[in-house]
Parts: sequence; structure tokens; C-alpha cells
Amino acid sequence: MRRETLDENIAQLQSLLGELADAAAVACRSASTGLLEGNTRLAEQVVGRTPAIDERRAAIELLAVETIGIFAPVGPDMRAVVWAFQSAHELARVNDLARHVAESSLRHGPRSAVPEVAHDPVVAIADAAAAMMGKVAEVLRTRNVILALELATDDDRVDELHRDLFALMFGERWTCGIPAAVDLTLLARFYERIADHAVALAERTVFMVTGQHPEALQV
Repeated sequence: MRRETLDENIAQLQSLLGELADAAAVACRSASTGLLEGNTRLAEQVVGRTPAIDERRAAIELLAVETIGIFAPVGPDMRAVVWAFQSAHELARVNDLARHVAESSLRHGPRSAVPEVAHDPVVAIADAAAAMMGKVAEVLRTRNVILALELATDDDRVDELHRDLFALMFGERWTCGIPAAVDLTLLARFYERIADHAVALAERTVFMVTGQHPEALQV
């Protein structure tokens, strides 16, 4: 809902963005729990909440467009409005990836979609990606540049775990066959992309706050 002043609109955008980030973080965590435990109820909840996530994204985008049209912000204010618009889209993509994880769980029914040999590595990458999204939600609420810059290192860890999963599938311990390997490859990719979106959100926040890209900062 449009407010009376530019500052009020920007504050409202940030509040809505924090709510959307929290929802995306919950979707990531719930989808992973459903995947690993064969909990179809959780997986169905993630899939079912997608329209609500899209509505939140659309509300942020509409408010951002109205803010630009009415107040014609410049400088830092314009960066804040564009940041909200772009970040809403990014968060919706994170939710789409969480939905893909949940759909994989539903395809396997009441049993875990992850072979026992891959359980611990998938737990590790799922937890790492979910932790990144939790940190992103905090970054979007607080505009904490230092916290945002930490996400690049967190992403390195997810990339390492992604490589570990591929090493497992191509190693001697893998006896689960090709279909399971294809499923695991897709799951690993979903988590890697969630981490990539988290980094992109952090980088957008750094630029919005400082007017500089992260690599230009000396921290």
C-alpha cells in the first residue's frame, strides 16, 4: 500500500522485503526437511504457498513502480527502490527452487528422496543453503553490509559441498543407479542456485547502501 511520503514508501518496501525473505527462507528449510524425511505434508505446504509468495513479490514490485512514478526518487533513494524491486524477483526465484525440491520429495512419496549414502552430504548442503537464506533475510531487514559480505564465503562452502556430491556419485560408493544420480544432480543444482541467489541479494544490498560493488570495498 502506497504511503504518504517517499521515506514511508521506502520503509514499507524494506518491511515487505523482509517478510518475503523470511517466507523464502522457511520454504527452503521446509522443503529440505520434507525431502530428507519423506514428509509429504511439508512438501505440499511449500508447493501450496507459492501463489502467496508470488503475490508478495507482485505487491513489492507494484509499490516500487508507484513510488518511482509519484516521487521520482534520485540517488540513494532511487537505489533503495530499485533494490527492493530486483530483490523481490530474486526471492521469488529462491522460492521456485525450494518448490522444485519439494516436488522432488512428492515424486518419491512417503519415503526419503535421498539415498542413504547421500543423506549426510545432502543434509550439509541443504543446511548451508538454508543458513544463507536466513542470513539474507537479516541483511535485507538491517542493511548490514558486513553481514552481506560474509555470504560470498558461505557460497564457497556450498560450492565445495556441491563438488563433494558429484565426487560421491562418480565414486565407488555409489551403487544407487543412474535415475537416483539424476535426481541427486538436480537437487544439488537447486541448492547451488539458492546459494547463488543469496549472494546476488547480498551484493544488491551492498550496492544499495554504499553505491559501490562489493569487490570495490576494502573491509
